Amino acid sequence: MSTFNPPISPTVATCVAQARTEVAEERFVAQADCVDVLLDCLNAAVRPVVRDFITEALSAIASVRLVRAEEFVASLDQIQMALQVDAAFDHLELPLA
Repeated sequence: MSTFNPPISPTVATCVAQARTEVAEERFVAQADCVDVLLDCLNAAVRPVVRDFITEALSAIASVRLVRAEEFVASLDQIQMALQVDAAFDHLELPLA
């Protein structure tokens, strides 16, 4: 009998890294492809600030068909920075009032 291994969900960092690889040589990216990547990031995101950055990036491309690759990469940079900055505070415990 075989054992079932559930699929491993990607992390936001994994989604961002994969997207960077896919758009590395592109000048423009289809809006649908950007939305797919950002929704994957949103589904993987746990931190509210990261989810906010992803939602903003989705809103920014809502009414276009093509996205400049450099703008998309800039959005990925912001998402990655938000993830890193928020994670830097994981070790802090705030006192309850």
